[in-house]
Amino acid sequence: MWWIIILIVGAIILVKFFADLNKQANYVTKQGGMRTKYKQLLDYALASSPKARIIQETSTFINIGASSPGGAYAFMITHSFGSVIIQWKLESPVFGKHQLEWQFSEFDDQQKMIEKIENDLDKYQNNVIKKYM
Repeated sequence: MWWIIILIVGAIILVKFFADLNKQANYVTKQGGMRTKYKQLLDYALASSPKARIIQETSTFINIGASSPGGAYAFMITHSFGSVIIQWKLESPVFGKHQLEWQFSEFDDQQKMIEKIENDLDKYQNNVIKKYM
């Protein structure tokens, strides 16, 4: 008998979760989609390399990346329940695998987000280079 109650509660939680995900997707779509809502972040990521391009896109996620013989990087923008999560990943044959992540309010100034990201990346990359020298 208890397992039926547990199954019903579990089903209700899953339905609520997927309804909220759908609500988030519709919310971003009504604001012009990810490309419009996060245009400055997207432009910044695409300008970081002449080979950068959009690799994957959904209603709440964009993955920008580039690869060359020197390695590959990805810059991911995810809209999630009032926040924007930005992930940077690098895979290099020389420096190995690296990853940083930031979380901002979706309403924060995107130029300030970019400044924070650039500052953190500069510090991180300088520390990595120092480690190998």
